[in-house]
Amino acid sequence: MHLLLSFCLLTAPSAQDAGPPQDAGAPEGDGPGLVLEDIELTRADGETIVARRGILDVPNVRGRESSPMVQVEFHRFPCEDPESKAPPIFLLRGGPGFEGLRRDITRKRFYEDNVQRHTRIADLVVVGQRGIGSSTPNTACGGFEREALHERVTFEETVEPIAAACKECRERWEAEGYDLSGFNVIEAAADVIDVADALGYDRITLLGTSFGSHWGMTIMRFHEERVARAVLSGLEGPNHTYDMPSYVLAALERIAAAAEASDTLAEHVPVDGLVESFRQMSAALDEEPEVVALGTFEVLVDGRRLRAAALGTSGRTSSRRGIRTWPADMIRIARGDLKGVANFAMARNMGARLPTASFLSLDCGSGISAERLEQLRSDPACAVLGKGEPFYEAACPGWGADLGESFRENFETDVPTVLVQGNWDTSTPMENALELAPYFTNSRFVLVEGGSHGALREAHVADAGFRDALSAFLRTGTMEDIPETVVLAPLRWDVPED
Repeated sequence: MHLLLSFCLLTAPSAQDAGPPQDAGAPEGDGPGLVLEDIELTRADGETIVARRGILDVPNVRGRESSPMVQVEFHRFPCEDPESKAPPIFLLRGGPGFEGLRRDITRKRFYEDNVQRHTRIADLVVVGQRGIGSSTPNTACGGFEREALHERVTFEETVEPIAAACKECRERWEAEGYDLSGFNVIEAAADVIDVADALGYDRITLLGTSFGSHWGMTIMRFHEERVARAVLSGLEGPNHTYDMPSYVLAALERIAAAAEASDTLAEHVPVDGLVESFRQMSAALDEEPEVVALGTFEVLVDGRRLRAAALGTSGRTSSRRGIRTWPADMIRIARGDLKGVANFAMARNMGARLPTASFLSLDCGSGISAERLEQLRSDPACAVLGKGEPFYEAACPGWGADLGESFRENFETDVPTVLVQGNWDTSTPMENALELAPYFTNSRFVLVEGGSHGALREAHVADAGFRDALSAFLRTGTMEDIPETVVLAPLRWDVPED
């Protein structure tokens, strides 16, 4: 719906960009509604690090006298360079579904790639998401019965259990006294500013991918004077919460073109190509579904279930790792091997749970414009990928969180911004970024050829020039050495067994 830097250059920042010196912004004691403590976090390698953890009380709905308070967790890591005057970097996680730093810090290379690289440049602050994970409350929802595996179930028949589970979740948290309409991205943007105020920071740098970019753009829109600069990747603009099927299909076609041109897969690719053969199989299964035996289970695979697996069955195209296996998955399907699709359908059923109420309010609140929704429903790419965003159409009515059509209009900003986008990104397709780029009037657009949804990380690892230039931007605001293109190494495609 989904961060890195290093190297030091000696160019001095302007006075207006300068952040506070190390530790100057951190309050010595707790203020009203603020709790600060030093905690130890355990990294993937077993080493422990010390971070400053904060819990900040913020209104559920600002401007409402009777509003209850919610708590937003954040972590602050001081800059390693005592001479640095770079604005603090605020890392905005994607999702929305950030469960807290304690979990992420245990992932391999998370600390090195998402903390240490930043603290060589400036203070780093990781802000939690209201109503999710280690922020309070964690507005968890329950599960629901998706469908019977042996039956052919249309989307219209799956709406009812999703809608019923949403109603139950909403009523549970409203009974606790919370106004779920306040769990929206405008309030989440104000949370970031409140955290900056609590830490004594005047101006900040934003670093966000996917929903983090959507969150960051909202901060830039409503609190532009507080943002010194920004790095946004996997761009999700004000009107991009629902993915446009034709944009996703365009990314798949770019992946398919690279795979079909490789010597490794040449003899395996269907005559009509990867995407067209998938389209043909989808139409055939609409006419005559097949039953696939998986142990004691029988899974009916029809066109709808096949289209749900269009982004891969061995992995998903949201990462380069998943992209590497995607052509082999499509080749197996073209050969009539539907076991991967059946396994995927079974896994989806077993994981039939709603995300948090906050996730639903955040995404449903940002929503989709009436014009784009009409375009999505008539998108011819639905023949390959299925009906666009059926989950949202089932889940969103009744939350009362819609921010309105004006929120979904693009806006201009002259905040210095680096926009990073992979042309193989199927989670936030390149077409989103191309639509948004003209509105960033003081920006540099970086196309990562072969880049997935993690294009920023991939470009950072692959290209030292990009890495150094991005570090210089975060330190000083200069964009002159930021390249327009980063080309990733060719993938080593998985080869399907004969």
